[in-house]
Amino acid sequence: MQKQRRLSKESLRSLDYLNVFLADVRDGVGPYLSIYLKASANWNPAQIGLAMSASAIATVIAQTPAGALVDRLRQKLTNDQ
Repeated sequence: MQKQRRLSKESLRSLDYLNVFLADVRDGVGPYLSIYLKASANWNPAQIGLAMSASAIATVIAQTPAGALVDRLRQKLTNDQ
């Protein structure tokens, strides 16, 4: 049987901070990016909406195989509290 490692509180807290940071970047950059594309690159609203939608769809498509890969990995860490 494979020995299981416990997660430290520091690593769990780091993952929490990473999750908050990534959500902030994803949700916070969008409005600034759309203003930049409108002002600097002279994109029309339809082009900006298409680019933003393509980004969201690509994220959803990439998460499915990444989740399946994580589920198949044999190395699992558990947090037995």
